[in-house]
Amino acid sequence: MLLGIAGMIGSGKTTLTQALATRFGLQHALESVDGDNPWLDKFYSGTEGMHKYGMHLQLHFLATRFKSMRRMRALGGSWVLDRTWYEDAEIFARGLFEQRYMSADDWGLYQQLYAELLHAPAARPPRLMIYLHAPLATILERIQTRGRPKERDTDPAYFAALHARYEGWIGGFTKCPVLTIDVRDYDLIANPDSAEQIAARVRGELEGELPQTELWPKITTR
Repeated sequence: MLLGIAGMIGSGKTTLTQALATRFGLQHALESVDGDNPWLDKFYSGTEGMHKYGMHLQLHFLATRFKSMRRMRALGGSWVLDRTWYEDAEIFARGLFEQRYMSADDWGLYQQLYAELLHAPAARPPRLMIYLHAPLATILERIQTRGRPKERDTDPAYFAALHARYEGWIGGFTKCPVLTIDVRDYDLIANPDSAEQIAARVRGELEGELPQTELWPKITTR
């Protein structure tokens, strides 16, 4: 079984992924965007960098995402996934094309590759998509207080466009059931025990499929 965690930059996907994995005794896969990604800093270096390295960045994300998925499927068991391959292609890569940071030829090639990868066994849809919703103002505040330096220096207009694409995307997403959670309803950093209310909602969606006795009754985070 696979649970997908989807949502904007700054919505708390990684923190929730770790909390749910601990709560239910599941394996988890976190998005890797820093040390092993040679394109991230170049992309966030400014408008020129976004134009020059957008395609490189998105191909890196797509390749590493499917590598991770193949590994997870091979290992077996149940997993919680921090961001999905759908977001890589249908939000981030598409957004770069729509904002003219990716050429039509590059976008066409990317779409071809993505369409083929969707036929791979590793791309079976998640059992449940947990979507973290927040107003744009909340997202921008979190990026300024908790985000990476390159994200904090990015034009807010970029995040505004990204936020609009996320909301439009999830509204038409039909590949698996979706559980929408408003991030303003909890704070796992300030109050780790608030994970209990999210865990209860997830269990309600997946009753009978999650372990009946969790490994840890309460969440603790550092």
